Amino acid sequence: MAKRVGFCILFTLLWPILINGRFHLKNVVCESLDTSYSDFKQCEMKVIRRGVSAFYMVWKIYSVPIANVDVNLSLFKRSNGYRPFLFNQSLDYCYYMRNPLAYPLINMVHGSFLATSNINHSCPYDHDMIIKDLFYQENALQDLPVPNGDYMIQIKVAMDKKYRACFKVHVSKID
Repeated sequence: MAKRVGFCILFTLLWPILINGRFHLKNVVCESLDTSYSDFKQCEMKVIRRGVSAFYMVWKIYSVPIANVDVNLSLFKRSNGYRPFLFNQSLDYCYYMRNPLAYPLINMVHGSFLATSNINHSCPYDHDMIIKDLFYQENALQDLPVPNGDYMIQIKVAMDKKYRACFKVHVSKID
């Protein structure tokens, strides 16, 4: 459940970044950091057609309800390995879901993401996290001013003040 929350938050925060230029979603990796707490039953990206990919995830949470979720978002650029680039920010996801206007940039993008997941409410979460048919259109983020290259968006999800999951989204930007 935390990984799903993390991925949702990551996509929500980074959606504007992926818009500019021609971004290609290359891979998504979901990692459970505590398999006794949660595990991924499904985490895959499928290419639907040229330039269109869809993401599917089922994050099984064994310890529910979850009343406190923190998310850390980081952007890395590949240059002799992945190096920190542009931002690294943490936020209280439960607070954000209760007060979405506190984060206007995230709120602006979050609406398109909520329809494909079951994390569209505030805490507590008492169910598994599911993302189904999250589509990425190739030119959806073409206005972001970042240089060409390979990037990794990392989302770490903490529940009860311990990191439980990590999502890594690999993208390339080519003009």
